[in-house]
Amino acid sequence: MSNTKQYKDDVLRAGGRNAYMSHFGIRTKKLQPMIDWYATVFRAKVHHRNESLAYMTFDDEHHRFLIYEDPSAVAKTDGSTGVDHVGFGLASIGDLVATYERLKDEGITPFMPMNHRFTISLYYYDPDGNEVELTVNNFPTKLECAAFVKSARMEEIGKPPYGYPFKADDLAELYHDGADAEQLARIGIPTDMK
Repeated sequence: MSNTKQYKDDVLRAGGRNAYMSHFGIRTKKLQPMIDWYATVFRAKVHHRNESLAYMTFDDEHHRFLIYEDPSAVAKTDGSTGVDHVGFGLASIGDLVATYERLKDEGITPFMPMNHRFTISLYYYDPDGNEVELTVNNFPTKLECAAFVKSARMEEIGKPPYGYPFKADDLAELYHDGADAEQLARIGIPTDMK
């Protein structure tokens, strides 16, 4: 049996491969401002555009964002059920700081910087008020992050405000001053806490 045939048989026996996050769609009344915002924040490129929609991507996927205009759309009310935010990971704290500084220069600033212990996150509003999280892991490996999430230590951040707020400029300053990974991972956490 060929390796390809064996692989296909193994996938079928396991019930198929797991899905992956392909894209998400955003209904808006502000098509151009939304396209501009996602292009700026993610350096996304428009792959297709017409008078009512845009397909955009920031990597080799054909599209990560579908932004479409709907004249009958209504704004979400505070406290509405549904998706609260969409999070996007960055590879390193340096990437998070560089992205923060790039966006700040464009007039885009986070409304909530938060240390969740296992991640450091910057939360932004897009022009429609959708929450977008840019995040980086505080542990060297995803396995260590997962171990934290599975541990009793999650109780510490498992209720509002879900972590420790900090100032994004302080994070950038610490990073540029040469703080090590452990110092950066503690931003916002009271000094008397372990």
